[in-house]
Formats: sequence, C-alpha cells, structure tokens
Amino acid sequence: MKNIEEKHISVLYKELVEAIEIFAWKQNIVVDCTLWLWGHAEGIIEKLNFWDVFIWFDADSRNLVLARERLEKIENIKVIENIKEISEDRKNIIFINSNFLNLKLELEKRWIKEITWIYYDLWISSVHIDEVDRWFSFRTCWPLDMRFDTSCGITAKEVVNSYKKEKLYEIFRNYGEEPASKKISEAIYRERREKKIETTKDLLEIIEKNSSHPKVKTRIFQAIRIEVNKELENIKISLEDAIELLTKDWTIFVISFHSLEDRITKQTFKKESRDCFCSDMICICKHIKTLKILTKKPILPTNNEIQYNSRARSAKARIAKKL
Repeated sequence: MKNIEEKHISVLYKELVEAIEIFAWKQNIVVDCTLWLWGHAEGIIEKLNFWDVFIWFDADSRNLVLARERLEKIENIKVIENIKEISEDRKNIIFINSNFLNLKLELEKRWIKEITWIYYDLWISSVHIDEVDRWFSFRTCWPLDMRFDTSCGITAKEVVNSYKKEKLYEIFRNYGEEPASKKISEAIYRERREKKIETTKDLLEIIEKNSSHPKVKTRIFQAIRIEVNKELENIKISLEDAIELLTKDWTIFVISFHSLEDRITKQTFKKESRDCFCSDMICICKHIKTLKILTKKPILPTNNEIQYNSRARSAKARIAKKL
C-alpha cells in the first residue's frame, strides 16, 4: 500500500496548507471534499488543536481505508461518527464515503450545520490514472467503467453504447474540447451497431482510426469520465452548498486542473461576490453578496513544483472568504 500512496503527489500543497489558518479561540471544523490519498490533509491535521474536527469526503472507499491506516500511526487522533461524539482532548476525524455533491446532506446527518474551512482538490488521484484496476486509463485493456464510486451510477460502457450520437458529440466537444468530436461520435455510433464497445482497447481503436492527434485519446477519455461521474454539475452544486455552510470570515479554497472546472469556480465566486445581477436600474433579484474573492488571479504552481510533478502544470487555485 505504501507504493500506492507514493504515486499520488498533492499539488499546491504548501499554498493550501499555509492558507488554512487554525485559530485557538474557536473550534475549527475543516472539510476536505476530495481526500484522494491523504495529501494535503496530513499538513492540516498537524495544525489542528484538540477538540477541532477534520472531515474527509471521498467517493472511493479504498482511499478512506488507506487514510484510516495512516491515522492509526498518529497520536491524539479520534475517529468519530458525528459531532456529538467529539473529544476535547483529541483531534477529531470524521470519514464520509460519499461524493461531495452530498456535502450538505451528509454533514446534516452528523449534526453539523456550519463549517470554518473547506477545500477541494478537483483532480482525480494519480492512482486512478496509473493503476489498471481503476479503469480510468487507456494504457491497458480493461472493461469500460470510469466511475469513482463503483457501487452506483452509469459506466463508461453504458455511455458509449447507449447515448445518442448527438449527445456523444456534445460530451466530447464540451468536456474534452476535442476538434474531432463529430467524427469520433459518428464512428462510435457506427461501430456499436456492429458490436458492443466493451473495453478500453475497443474504444481506443475507434479513436485511433479516426484521429492521429496525440492528445485526442486523452480528451475523449476525459470527456467520458466527466460525464460518467457528473463532475461539473456536482462541482457547481457542492460549491454553492459549501458557501452556504461556511461561517463568517472563513474560507473556501479550490484547486482545479481543467478550464471547465476553473470556469465554474471563477463564475461561482464572482456571482457570490456581487450584490445584484439585474441589468435594469431596479433590482428584482434581491441577491446579497456572500463572498469576498481573495485571489484576483489564480494561484499557479511554481516552476520547481512543475519539474517535480508534471501533473501540477495545469493547476489553478482560487480562494474566497465568507462575508
């Protein structure tokens, strides 16, 4: 398991950990919406005071198992089920095996109505990419799945074999920003009429026959993964819930790796930092701003980090404070 953990390198680690300021005068309730493999959480837990709470969300139960094993080696930690079990002489940890889409609902189940800090690392774990048994990569022939939570939801196989040709085109164009979207969606439609597309190899062969561009495979697989896991819709809903849950003067930190994710974050922050959206002289929307944006421009990884971890190249971080 140690080798598995070492494959995932947390991006913008220093920037995120330093941004989360832990206060002694108030109970800190910190939410990690995308646990992956420990990463940022380790640095934040070190900063926590006794009686503070750290909450971990992850749709992949295996990541939670690995995190529990790591916690067993740390003193003064208590795993609790809800806020009523809190220990005043321990750092309290709550594990939630769920997508961050369910942020508000899952916290309410545990009697938590307000939080002080929340952050998102919106990149899929390097383990999901590198290990063939996670089914995200086209490097090895494997059944088409691509779900973060393999216990529910549609699979990649269902997407490529049952979606209408027009819907596939829309997914490839919007989520993969692929110029050959129309050609590839038509090719998938033709091929599946002859036989079902069952594996990553089947899909890869169709893509390669219709485009020689080196990035097309990555774009198509990315687009399908986003569709399977409803990633963009989930981000928007979860960000809005997170802002509602935050207490005054406390912070939300979002690391994104794709222009679509960053756009959603930017637009959500911008919307919540304005008082009115009406174009007329008289306001009818009655919207009151809830955020102050702390990053006029996104935080980017340093050249040193990119050299050490090439997957950091596309990372952008945005921070906002609750008003």
